[in-house]
Amino acid sequence: MRKLHTTIAGQLMILIIGTVLLSQFIILAVFYVKTDQRIQEQQIRMIIEEVATAYEIGRSTSGSERERLIRAASDPDIRFSIEDRPLTQTRFDLPDDSIVSMPEILSGRPIFATDNTVPPLSIWEFWFAERLEDCLVLAEQSNQGSACPIDYVSIPLNETEWLNARVLSPVDELVILLPVILSAALTLVGILLIVTIIVKRITAPLRTLSLAAERFGQGEAVGYVEVKGPDELKSTTTAFNTMQERLSRFVDDRTRMLAAVSHDLRTPITSLRLRVEFIKDPELKSEMIQTLEDMASMVEGCLAFAKQDVQEEKSETIDLVETLSNLAKEFPFPGVAFSTDLHTHRYLCRPVSLRRAVRNVLENAVHYASRAQLTVYTDDDGVSIDIVDEGPGVPDEMLDDIFEPFFRVDEARNTETGNVGLGLSIARTIIHKHGGTIRATNMLSGLKLSIWLPGQVNSP
Repeated sequence: MRKLHTTIAGQLMILIIGTVLLSQFIILAVFYVKTDQRIQEQQIRMIIEEVATAYEIGRSTSGSERERLIRAASDPDIRFSIEDRPLTQTRFDLPDDSIVSMPEILSGRPIFATDNTVPPLSIWEFWFAERLEDCLVLAEQSNQGSACPIDYVSIPLNETEWLNARVLSPVDELVILLPVILSAALTLVGILLIVTIIVKRITAPLRTLSLAAERFGQGEAVGYVEVKGPDELKSTTTAFNTMQERLSRFVDDRTRMLAAVSHDLRTPITSLRLRVEFIKDPELKSEMIQTLEDMASMVEGCLAFAKQDVQEEKSETIDLVETLSNLAKEFPFPGVAFSTDLHTHRYLCRPVSLRRAVRNVLENAVHYASRAQLTVYTDDDGVSIDIVDEGPGVPDEMLDDIFEPFFRVDEARNTETGNVGLGLSIARTIIHKHGGTIRATNMLSGLKLSIWLPGQVNSP
């Protein structure tokens, strides 16, 4: 569940971004396909019509009147002039499949024109620089080339005069699409900003809830999780708080009841112990004392088991390698051999409880085999601790039973050593409350108990 909020946020972002990009791409594609040919044809048609008008003026008038009319025929996109030489000598012919027809007055006349476009690299200049129409004035005044995107059209009026036109070059389709592209980009940025805020609003409490669930599953006292976020998440958080409260109350009630029963049994056991002293038969007296001592050990074990409430201990970050190494040294020779490839490993846990769990397993191994091997290693998911002894092992059908309270493989064995069958039960309880697992496996050399603990759970 720790990665749930990340997965939801990532999938939601990808879904929305993909949808926006796809929709904008379709819009751009449709716009491009539908307008590309039409824009070019419209640009060519307008230029040809204006050139035909200026040509008619140039052929039918003369003197100052022709100059005045030629100037009037000019506009911000095209400027006409009559000069003694052409601006270009590149022959221009309409394609055979063009739907733009040549005006009758120009039909059969030689037309010379350049064919440039405003390139995509000039996109910024085209839309946001100073008016490009000024380029026509500068080009006309200088009678030389210009850095402006200009096309030239030249048509002979007679043997000595040419009608020249300076025309703003038709723009490339990508240049025309710039406003649409910018609109799509701004729309995407706005949507991403809004989605980021919404996703953060959703995933922040979800992250808090997921971390609280993991910590509670590892036995930590989480406390009340603030109810916030969307209604669905609020109901989930409320359900989690209710579940946490009920489970904690159930565990507390069970612990108090077991502790009370175990405590109350001390009084009659002590009373019986005093009465046994008045028995005169030595053999009977010895047997009854042994039985009462066994009962007292079991009661003490019950109290220890009942008081094993790991939620009362706060989590701390420890060096797990150092802790286990020091724990192995506490057992006398031949005792416990410790091995690992790790130099250090910082781990967040309840150190006293975890230490007790591993100690119980080690004590059990040393008790039945005299010698044990303790190994710790890590993987992508967590930490593994293996304890292998050189004892007789356990029947396969009893491998799961050894973790049950008061279970002993040899039922006939007495409790002279104080073993009442609670060590592994307590160890399993602690490991489970850390979110881990413990299992037993028979080896050729003895019994192997494998403890697995999950990776770190960071505080929200």
